[in-house]
Amino acid sequence: MTVELEDLRERGISLAFDRRDGEGAVALETLTRIVKTLRPGAWISAEHRIDATTDVLAEAIEQLPEGRLPGAAENSTITWRNAARILFQAPPLPFELFVAVKKTDSGASSQFSAKAAHYVQHAAGLPSGEQPIAELTQPLRHELARILLREEKAMTTPS
Repeated sequence: MTVELEDLRERGISLAFDRRDGEGAVALETLTRIVKTLRPGAWISAEHRIDATTDVLAEAIEQLPEGRLPGAAENSTITWRNAARILFQAPPLPFELFVAVKKTDSGASSQFSAKAAHYVQHAAGLPSGEQPIAELTQPLRHELARILLREEKAMTTPS
C-alpha cells in the first residue's frame, strides 16, 4: 500500500489513472479496492476514478495530525496535513500554492512531485538532500495507508 501511495505521489492522481505520456495507468490494486469500497459506483470512468481517489485521499489527509512535522524548524507552519496536501495534491492545491511549488528549484528533476517535496522540505526548515525527503514522505505514506485501511475495514466489517 505504501508503494502504491508513493507511485501516486510521484505521478499525481490524474496521471496515475489516465496516462497521457505514452505509458499505461499505474497498478494501484489496494488503493483501487479501498476507493471502490468507500465510493461504490465511482469507478465508471477515468474522470470518476480520479475524483473518487482524490476525495478519499483528501479525507484520509484530514485525519492526519495537525502537529508540526518531526524535525521541522520551530517557526515552521508545515504540519502533517499541510505536507500531505502539498505532496499528494489532494484536494487540488490553490492556484497560488501550485505556482509557488512549480517555481521551487528541485535540482535536476523537474517533476512536480520532486518540486512539491523540496517545497515542503524548505518550508518546514528540514535539511536539504534526498534522505530528509525520504524521511518526510515515508511516515506520511505509512500513516495514510493505516488510515485508508482502517476506513476500508470500517466499511466492510459487519456492525
